[in-house]
Amino acid sequence: MVPRQRIGPALAAVLEGLKLARRELAGSEMDLPRRRWVPVALVSALQAGLVATLSGYESAGEGDVTDPAQPDRFAPIALLLRRARSTEYLNPPELLELPGRVLRDIETVVVARNGVLHGPDGVKKPEVNDAYRSILQVLQQICLTHPSFPVEGHGVILALIRDEISALERALAPAG
Repeated sequence: MVPRQRIGPALAAVLEGLKLARRELAGSEMDLPRRRWVPVALVSALQAGLVATLSGYESAGEGDVTDPAQPDRFAPIALLLRRARSTEYLNPPELLELPGRVLRDIETVVVARNGVLHGPDGVKKPEVNDAYRSILQVLQQICLTHPSFPVEGHGVILALIRDEISALERALAPAG
């Protein structure tokens, strides 16, 4: 797929991930085990947001978002983050400059996601609300504040992404 053609589907995946995270977070008030799906949804949303970001420049290549070990799959979060933080792929202000705390928060959520998908059932998952907020902050930056892709034609989905981010931030505030 041509890099610019990945942007729309990637933004749709961001929106779906955010909607799932918000739905499961709200549902966890009555059914606590549903909360385990929040990190899965947020990591998916972040991965899709990074794919959109790395596909935005005219110079974007097919390999900018693929996994070198499995070229038919998107790269893991760590590699996408490394690329989004590199001037080889992006220029300021789109270049993702993250403090160490945010990187650790993202890693915490990725570990929680991996625990849900690959870990044994019944293991107590740590609360990671602050880490969730860090992912929302990164999504805000790469999709809304400093998108590397042209926003024309994506206005509606970007508005929906903004609404979902705001709703999740409000939902996380009292649990903080």
